[in-house]
Amino acid sequence: MSENIPVIDTDRLQLKGPKVEDFPAFARMWARPELTREITGKPLNEEEAWTRLLRNAGLWPLIGYGYWHVFERKTGAFVGQVGFADFHRNLTPSLRNMPEIGWIVAPDHQGKGYATEAARAAMQWGDANFSEKKMCCIIGVENTPSICIAEKCGFSFIASANYNGKAINVYHRLIAPHG
Repeated sequence: MSENIPVIDTDRLQLKGPKVEDFPAFARMWARPELTREITGKPLNEEEAWTRLLRNAGLWPLIGYGYWHVFERKTGAFVGQVGFADFHRNLTPSLRNMPEIGWIVAPDHQGKGYATEAARAAMQWGDANFSEKKMCCIIGVENTPSICIAEKCGFSFIASANYNGKAINVYHRLIAPHG
């Protein structure tokens, strides 16, 4: 299935479709409380991580976009994930008709600019492939590193909101015209 997902190379990273072989590193990343605090609120156990991997892989054939797994080009090490989704969130302001970008980088790869590099590569792909006018992201109000990444990538704060009992910020970015 991942053979239909575009591979994107950046200077230091390669973005590829999710594969079963990625699961051990994927599960280790999602089990880290310092990473999941702002996303899921708690570390994921193996079953929850597997369900997330399946969900992410299922986005591509169903809606034509989804998440990539991110690897260091030099070492082949699993770095994290980046991509787009439509999770039909019950949220105000609405995210309808906007691809929602998200990113996560494993702790041993943080502080190297990988999240920004991967997000920019994904957004460039989105600019070339989406017909929508905007993309969005939601970020926990205390997740300063992700807020900085969103701002570096051209996202603008739209509103604060409550999502599943958590205070979040909603950001939008205009999709660059293509064609």
